[in-house]
Amino acid sequence: MEPTPSERVTDYKISQLGIVVKDMEKTAKFLEKLGIGPFPTIETEVPGGKVKIGIYQQGDLQIELIQPLEGDTIHSKWLKQKGEGLHHVSYHCKDIEKELKNLEKIGVKILDRGEIFGVKWAYLDTQEKCGFILELGQWPEG
Repeated sequence: MEPTPSERVTDYKISQLGIVVKDMEKTAKFLEKLGIGPFPTIETEVPGGKVKIGIYQQGDLQIELIQPLEGDTIHSKWLKQKGEGLHHVSYHCKDIEKELKNLEKIGVKILDRGEIFGVKWAYLDTQEKCGFILELGQWPEG
């Protein structure tokens, strides 16, 4: 069933490209030679384990490098199955719960979700449809 105009997911703005890597320092160093960077890094817990994240902000767009460190995370599974490369395209939205309900109505399922540093996020099961994961992110007000 086609969603009605009020149910369509329209509150999107591309905010991030997420790239899974084996070696954060090696990848960041190469990208910085191309003028893309620097990538300040943090280590953080995610569902199933721990990752190292490096983020470079270019205008409204973030490039996020993700290196699995430990555990069985969505990122480590991706790396084993598909290798390094584009993992997700993230879209900023104002009301993630509303958007997830609208997506559910058209058959899009949630793969994983959580909150890091006040940002609510959800990975969507879109790999078979477009070759990568779509992510929704809702930043705190202000």
